[in-house]
Formats: sequence, structure tokens, C-alpha cells
Amino acid sequence: MINDSFYQGSQGECFRLLDEHFKEIKQEYISQPNKVFLHPEDFSDGVRGSTEDFTDTDRPGDYVRGDWRALGISSGDHKGQSEKDYPVLYSILKKFSYKTNVAFMVVGPSTSIGTHTDKEGGWRYQLCMDNGGGTESGMFYQDLDTKKKELHTWKTGDAFVFQPDLQAHNGYNRNPGERTTLLIDFFKESEYTKEKFNAYYENYSECFEGLENLVAVHESRKQK
Repeated sequence: MINDSFYQGSQGECFRLLDEHFKEIKQEYISQPNKVFLHPEDFSDGVRGSTEDFTDTDRPGDYVRGDWRALGISSGDHKGQSEKDYPVLYSILKKFSYKTNVAFMVVGPSTSIGTHTDKEGGWRYQLCMDNGGGTESGMFYQDLDTKKKELHTWKTGDAFVFQPDLQAHNGYNRNPGERTTLLIDFFKESEYTKEKFNAYYENYSECFEGLENLVAVHESRKQK
């Protein structure tokens, strides 16, 4: 469960619905045919590190070693998949205010993601669809209050929220199977003002050279 402060307003209702319909959403993902994924290089240049980049997991840098990929669900108002494949998920997302990107994130076995912060700002929600069959899949993150490094271990059906620009974080999966999470990047409803949200959205879009550019990359990939 995520912090109670997020279970408020229209966003809070959406988080409750995601909890309630977790198994249905997971089945929608499993059942979708012909999945076409984006890869780290589609989001950022130079994210592939060499072996020495992983001798210290606290070393700053957006390094990916192993298998990491994303299935786009929505970017802004654009739907990345068919509503016929995701009727439950899209019915919830229609009610979710102040979101930017939604995707399924897949981290393969024996994969590490180096310590980094993300420039997009806002908040990030992740609901674990499948932890990969063990207890060796997680992320280290900096606690905002204590400034200490904490560990979040992914468990199937559990959700986690953090602020990716303020909390340095990394990830790993040493479980035998793939770890899959549903990711929603958003601006917290209780913090909303029109000016704050517009600044967040503009900055978020600029980080991807325009959200429309990310959409174009994904759509072109699906045509191949």
C-alpha cells in the first residue's frame, strides 16, 4: 500500500481502483498480443554503461545493464494501445487527473539500473504486476526526511510512490523471472495549481524533446 496521503480526491479513487482491479489489469497485460516495446535508448542517450560502471551501485549515472523495456500505455492524451486490449485499465486512467506518461516497465533477470535522478519532476507510482518469482528484486532510494538510503523490495500486487527528481534511486532484478510494474508519472492532486502543473508538464515534455516525439517513436516502432 502507498501512503494514505495519496488516497484522496479523484487520484485517490483511481489508486483504490488500481488496487481493486490489479488481477484484471495483470491479465489484460498478459493477454495482449504482439507487444511492441520501447528500450532505454529511446528515452535517453548513453544509458548503456560498461561493466566498471556497476562496481559501485551508488555511482551516479543513468546506466542500464541487462534487459529493461517499456510498453507505452499513454503519453499525454495519446493512447499507446487499443482500449479493447485494456478495457479496465483505460477506464481507470480516464479518471486519473494530472498524469503524463503511463507504461508497463519490464526489468529482466540479472539486470541493474544505476543510481540516478530523473529531471522530469513530479511523482511516480509503480504497481508491481509480477516480481519475477522471488525476493531479490528492488530499488534503493533516498528517503526525503532522513536522507538515508532505503530499500523497497518489489512484491506482486504492491504499489510504491516516490519523487524521481528529488530521490536518487537505482534498481535491480536478481529474481529468476522478469519484473513487471505499471508506472504512472503524475503531479500530486493535493499540490495542484494550474501554474505548477503547466510548468511540470512543459518540463516533462522537454525532457523527451516533446511528448509527441516519444509517441512518434513508439508508433513508428509498432509499424515495423
